[in-house]
Amino acid sequence: MSSTNRTVVVTGIGATTPLGGDSASTWEGLIAGRSGVRPLEGERFAELPVKIAATAAVDPGDVLPRPLARKLDRSAQFAVIAAREAWADAGYTAPAGEDEKIVPERLGSVIASGIGGVTTLLDQYDVLKEKGVRRVSPHTVPMLMPNSPSANVGLEVNARAGVHTRSPRARRAPRRSATPSR
Repeated sequence: MSSTNRTVVVTGIGATTPLGGDSASTWEGLIAGRSGVRPLEGERFAELPVKIAATAAVDPGDVLPRPLARKLDRSAQFAVIAAREAWADAGYTAPAGEDEKIVPERLGSVIASGIGGVTTLLDQYDVLKEKGVRRVSPHTVPMLMPNSPSANVGLEVNARAGVHTRSPRARRAPRRSATPSR
């Protein structure tokens, strides 16, 4: 099979978007021509020149159990919510290994992220300034890493074949000659 001719099978769909907290409400919003853009509210946005954004329709804290939500950055929270919906949409009720149809060693997670946990970075910077270094969460680094969404989805479904995050393609340096030039 060539790299340009690959077969992709979509077994389940999940989403949490500015139009809705799941794929059905997102689809309804798209079909109805609704906009997900709304006014930005909150102290953090008061000084910004931009006053609108397409923010999530549903707060992940309203969907995920509080202990789990506290350990995840918003990017990972959204990934887990969408993955749970896709998993259920595919007809699965238990994680890999608990369902004999799924072999955990053949299941992986690949989710791209451009920046990772930027909200965690900003929140913990505020904690550092206001309360000091001892009050910064020990979960900060795992939460802000770009691979956090994929890693947490992998943990959610017990994927043992690997979890990967495709980073933005870096500009390649020109190839050097095998023999040094003088």
